[in-house]
Amino acid sequence: MPEPHERLDEAMNHRRLELRLKWRDLANAAGITYEALRSIRRGESRPTEITARALDDVLRWAPGSVYAILGGGEPTLLEALPAGEDAPTSPAAGTLSPNEALRRVVRASARELGVTPDGFDEAMRLARQDLEASRTPEVVRTDLSDLVRLGRAEAGLSLEAVAAATADQASGDRLIEADWLDRLERAALSPGEHPEYPHLDALAIVLQLDPIRVQDAAGVQFLDVHTVWSSDGQIRGMAEGELSAEDAAKMQELMRLYRKAPRLDG
Repeated sequence: MPEPHERLDEAMNHRRLELRLKWRDLANAAGITYEALRSIRRGESRPTEITARALDDVLRWAPGSVYAILGGGEPTLLEALPAGEDAPTSPAAGTLSPNEALRRVVRASARELGVTPDGFDEAMRLARQDLEASRTPEVVRTDLSDLVRLGRAEAGLSLEAVAAATADQASGDRLIEADWLDRLERAALSPGEHPEYPHLDALAIVLQLDPIRVQDAAGVQFLDVHTVWSSDGQIRGMAEGELSAEDAAKMQELMRLYRKAPRLDG
């Protein structure tokens, strides 16, 4: 006599084939991982009430069918989907989006817990508050923007004056335009407008800034590339992402170990 999980596996397999679902489609639609579904099929875990109800929904079984099978009974087929009910996704349509999978899980949970529409709205409001509170604010770097803005102020130059100073003497074409420079100083450049080496060199010359410092600031602001200098200031190392003091010290030690040894005469 087959084990309860074997009966459930056989019933789900038969039903998913009728609905033209892959196992992974079934897992996604039920809001569980493929591995969790496989564990249920193998009898390594028993589905929770919420998971069982979600599987019932996706397989178009009446509520309680999964547990009925595990108890030796048979599933009850729904004659038709209720009004507004979405059909499970077939391989032709691809897997469910995360939003749709979440909607189905929430819907099954609300039914299971007997949540009223008003109570559901309140629960969603509180859940949204929790998500907003846990969201990590995006950090906007302004390293180059600050350097250029302060450098221009110290030089006493207007946006137009800086732009004019970058004009080619022969053609008159400007390498930097005043409106672009304004957006740079406000850290409002779009990704397609990020400065390249000629722009950085021009800013360094016109504003009399250290070219290396300008490049370092641009790397941090636009590429999240951070520079670490050797202790003697002769070697520059770069790393993606901001380094801790400990990691920066390790990079400096590597630069010390691998830099060329001085040549000996004689």
